[in-house]
Amino acid sequence: MKKIAIWTATAFAGLAAAGVLLAGFAAVVSLRQLPSIDALRDYRPDVPLRIFTSDNTLIGEFGTEHREFIPIEHMPKRMTEALLAAEDDQFYSHAGVDFAGLVRAALANIGEGYAQGASTITMQVARNFYLSREKTLSRKWYEILLAWQIDRSLPKDRVLELYMNQVYLGEHAYGFGSAAQVYFGKPLADLSLAETAMLAGLPKAPSTMNPAVNLPRATRRQEYVLGRMLSLGMITQDQYRDARAEKISVVAEGNGRYAGHAEYVAELARQLAHDRFGDEAYTRGINVYTTVSSVRQTMAYDAVRAGIDKYGQRHGGTTPQAALISLDSQTGAIEAMIGGSDFQTNRFNHATQAQRQPGSTFKPFIYSAALERGVSPGTLINDAPLDDPKWNPSNDDDRFVGPIPVREALAESRNLPAIRTLREIGIPYAIDYAGKFGFSKSRLPPYLPMALGTGTTSPMRLAAAYGVFANHGYRVEPYLIQKITDGEGNVLFQADTAVAPTRVISERNAFVMDSLLHSVVDAGTGTAVRRYTRRQDVAGKTGTTNDSIDGWFAGYAGEIVTVAWMGFDDNRPLGKREFGATTALPIWAAYMEGRLAGVPVSLFEAPSGVARINGDWTYTEYPEGVHAVASIGFPPPAPAEAPLDGATPANDGFGPAAVRDGNGGAATPALGMPATNSAPRGPGQL
Repeated sequence: MKKIAIWTATAFAGLAAAGVLLAGFAAVVSLRQLPSIDALRDYRPDVPLRIFTSDNTLIGEFGTEHREFIPIEHMPKRMTEALLAAEDDQFYSHAGVDFAGLVRAALANIGEGYAQGASTITMQVARNFYLSREKTLSRKWYEILLAWQIDRSLPKDRVLELYMNQVYLGEHAYGFGSAAQVYFGKPLADLSLAETAMLAGLPKAPSTMNPAVNLPRATRRQEYVLGRMLSLGMITQDQYRDARAEKISVVAEGNGRYAGHAEYVAELARQLAHDRFGDEAYTRGINVYTTVSSVRQTMAYDAVRAGIDKYGQRHGGTTPQAALISLDSQTGAIEAMIGGSDFQTNRFNHATQAQRQPGSTFKPFIYSAALERGVSPGTLINDAPLDDPKWNPSNDDDRFVGPIPVREALAESRNLPAIRTLREIGIPYAIDYAGKFGFSKSRLPPYLPMALGTGTTSPMRLAAAYGVFANHGYRVEPYLIQKITDGEGNVLFQADTAVAPTRVISERNAFVMDSLLHSVVDAGTGTAVRRYTRRQDVAGKTGTTNDSIDGWFAGYAGEIVTVAWMGFDDNRPLGKREFGATTALPIWAAYMEGRLAGVPVSLFEAPSGVARINGDWTYTEYPEGVHAVASIGFPPPAPAEAPLDGATPANDGFGPAAVRDGNGGAATPALGMPATNSAPRGPGQL
């Protein structure tokens, strides 16, 4: 019996030794077949392009994966502790493989045909970077060998850094930095203990246990993680209790994970980044910081949404497109931009891409040009039918009021005075003049209807043009990108805000136009603005195109310029009794009401070269009629008989005589008025 026992023991020892030798031989052979881990030493994952507001709110990510690489030294300690408690609390003590855990897992899986469970963080790194997800003994074997080799070759912190930035956590999020933004809409460092524990529980089943898909299951997993942290002494009993009681708020529901309703902003920023960096923009971890404020963007969205809803209430639920863009006229920085009614159904950016007829919002540029040709706010223009058999335009109310001052003509948006003014100053001159404001000359038709805004432009270009009036005659180009950095924080681009603006019109021209645009709001087609604000620095102009296809309001207060637009992509009419004042103005006013809250009123001071004559502003060289246009749109007066005393009629030689006031002094010159001592306003006067 003793010999049998000795023989049996020897046999088992031999078999064990043979098994060890065989395993060692297999390991040596397998190690030669393993991939090199050198790539892990300098590995940096593909990190998507990320778009932020000016106040660092994430509004978009573009790439195949949502990922934010966080170096281990910047990884929040609480996040690291929670992960180790959930996945591998012996990480810093084992050699990459938990052999005791493997034995337990093997015993639990006897008869299953494959090994599973007991994967350390190092083993998961091996699997995530090199191996497939299939559950076989051979894959598990290679996973063990790779983990052992990784542990021998890389510092523990580097292994943990790789894992925490590479692991898939559901909702297309890779790494804990990205998951914090995807699920909770904030940086990883700002998470509470409860939120941190919920993220730490995701690696086990990221697709079915994530809080966006199944909050109850995610909560149960979170409670397990908190319990492990408590048992390991990472948190106190009070911290455990408070974290358990905290109500988790998840933002990752469909497209709601990005704040601020800034999809159009993010998409435009993406296009600009791609133009600069190509496809690398989607993998280099580039961060784009826009000029848009998240608070103002939300204001803009709310205003546009309310305007669309009100229109729908008037028209049986019909949803038109609408856009709003707001910018700082002194710098060109875009503060808010809404490109349409719903980005998910229509990604065309109407604020920047749509080329629409601006309607009467274009009239101020005709009158601005006319100021340089002798016109003043008090100049009278004939509001009467044209003497043109080929074209018979009318006013919106189908009425003609006869002689009307420029100020009233613009405030009431009379069409015939604008047409006559354009005809007087000349179409080529007017086109060149409009080009100073940034309008594309090729989009301005060289015909009289141009005075009514039959050219095409975008809301952004119109906002920049109105910005010239707000900025005292200086023009700046709108811009959206404030700064671009790489994943390491190195600045790749910085907007040059020190670039001097270009003066395109005189300060006095801008001052007089500002005065005229105030009248639109105070006594003209824009008076509905006063339902929202009584500020005295608000100026602007309504615009409606033929058949009410487009509705506009363009205006400003201080340096803030905003344009709102409404219309349909198929150019169908907005409907009867729909105008810029009913469609776009409420959007503009609702946004500006919030935007201007707390902002001091800013009024223009009269510059040199202007004076108040007969109750209105005019250039100082015009009162006596020198270089001033005396009339537009009226037949010339009959030749006067020579006075018996040899005196000559009162005429300065630059056209018909200036109208005289009741005291015999020179009054404001008249556009289209015959030389008489009175200026009656009679319908139909030619």
